[in-house]
Amino acid sequence: MMLDIQLILLLLLAGSIAGFIAGLFGVGGGIIVVPVTLWVLNTQHVESEYIQHIAVGTSLSVMVFTTSMSSWGHYKQKAIEGKVFRNMAPGIVIGSFIGSMLASFIPSKGLQIVFIIFSYLISVKTLVGFKPESSWNLPRPAGIFGVGSLIGSMSSLLGIGGGVFNVPFLLACKVPIKKAVGTSSTLSWAVAVSGAASYLWSGLQVADLPPGTFGFCYLPVAITLVITTTLFAPLGVKLTHVLPPKVMQIIFGLLLLVISTQILFEWVILK
Repeated sequence: MMLDIQLILLLLLAGSIAGFIAGLFGVGGGIIVVPVTLWVLNTQHVESEYIQHIAVGTSLSVMVFTTSMSSWGHYKQKAIEGKVFRNMAPGIVIGSFIGSMLASFIPSKGLQIVFIIFSYLISVKTLVGFKPESSWNLPRPAGIFGVGSLIGSMSSLLGIGGGVFNVPFLLACKVPIKKAVGTSSTLSWAVAVSGAASYLWSGLQVADLPPGTFGFCYLPVAITLVITTTLFAPLGVKLTHVLPPKVMQIIFGLLLLVISTQILFEWVILK
């Protein structure tokens, strides 16, 4: 199924925003890509009981490329906690596979509700509950692995990179916000690769998916978004290392609050 020029231009704009945000906050860009993909599918009158699964699979597929660019940028800035990544990434990969398998048994509306609730909880917590100075320390390797497994499962279910969970967790464990964002970017890449592979495979087992899909990935949207997400992610990375930490935290919380409200509005209208 082909996209008209207006949709392509809007997707390119959305991709630039998603890529910039992914680089700036280490969130993968899924909080933009999932609702945009849902909107495009509804605009084109694509009908399927797996509509949310397609949006999530598309988001994860796009994130493979977006997070690669942002991770490389943060690596060059020496903003990645290697110990956290080594202990957390295996758990995230395992959790991502578990989440994608569970998604096949959860109705699309259920996934949308979970997405809305968690987005609001994290946005409010970031704005009013988190303080950069915390009494927590990073858990032992087994604890970090366990947290990674939980974050990987939720991220794969929701089609996001995990930054909305990774960054607050690392901040609470006294990791500076710029290193929290950089580390989150690499962890989001692990979520994206394992989650996308699982969603593609799961979708290939489903008959009668809409034209233009490969597994649970809607190719016209994915290909268009990748063009600008990969171009704008490095710009977000550069700004990360310029903004004051407190300003970054406030913007991060406000971003999640806006996205949460947008998703809730779309769910109410489109359900």
